Amino acid sequence: MSNDIYLDEVCIVSMFCGEIGWFLGKWSAHLRYLKHHIYKDKKFILFTELDYHPIVEDFVTYTIELPKWFYKTPLERDCYEAPPIGSSPGSLTPPHIYEKLIKYMREFYNYKKAIEVWPPRGCNPFVSFVPQVFRKLKKPKIESERPIICVYPRKRDRSPQRNVPEFVWKEVVDELAKDFKVILCGTPEGSALSRYSGKNVYNLIDYHKEDKMDKIISGFSSAILSVGSQSGLTYISLQADCPSYIIGHEKQRHAVDENRFDTPVSFRVVYDYRAIDAQTILTDIAEMLDILKNKEKEEIDLHINTLNKSTNTLNKIIEAHNAKK
Repeated sequence: MSNDIYLDEVCIVSMFCGEIGWFLGKWSAHLRYLKHHIYKDKKFILFTELDYHPIVEDFVTYTIELPKWFYKTPLERDCYEAPPIGSSPGSLTPPHIYEKLIKYMREFYNYKKAIEVWPPRGCNPFVSFVPQVFRKLKKPKIESERPIICVYPRKRDRSPQRNVPEFVWKEVVDELAKDFKVILCGTPEGSALSRYSGKNVYNLIDYHKEDKMDKIISGFSSAILSVGSQSGLTYISLQADCPSYIIGHEKQRHAVDENRFDTPVSFRVVYDYRAIDAQTILTDIAEMLDILKNKEKEEIDLHINTLNKSTNTLNKIIEAHNAKK
């Protein structure tokens, strides 16, 4: 994960400059396939957010941050790539920006020897029909005396109808913190409650250290439930196999099609997220926790019954063997 490198050899190079959901849900899985199945012995350079490295650490040799000037350019990155802020749907990263990015990236490797694998432009279905390899995201679990619930309260200027009101999120977290340890996940520019503090609440939204993504994945790995509206963190929750309560308008996509590990999902369908209230969310959460608890009890009972049957069968075999002596 260094910027102080230059590879003068055959290597694989790719990049991503958009939103984490598109990257985690589609493009990174194809890159993982290429590394694990096609270019097994080649070094892999990925230009993207350094925060994304824990997601790709199983196949990327070097994760290199995009240039500083890129982050200062007024671009909308809550998207499949990075069009100018205020662009109409379907817009792309301006050609001169894309060209400048490629020139920057080629400072780190010999492009005449490299195999450059650039992402398809725009909202392109191509990547859904090429081989992909997904892996469960895992990090050490957090020790806690209380059950953990992760909450990721989306709040972005783009598509404001997809923002659950901040006061609603506050009511939800206030109530959950009475019985659970709540971990707030997200980024300051894309989340509500960035300054929230309270007893039994661990706020990672305004956390800026290098291990932020590790801590987020640890949170989801430790949680009995995640709560949020469909966004990039939905993908992290699902790929960390964390039971997920999702508020959104694309149930088939998030609960089925892109739920790669069949993680338990409760999906509250809304078309204007601003209309939902805290009590509805809390009621849904309580119902899902009851279902998960009953399911766990059924699985435990099934396991016990299976062991009992196996023990009974073994006893009968032993009795039959002893009877022949």
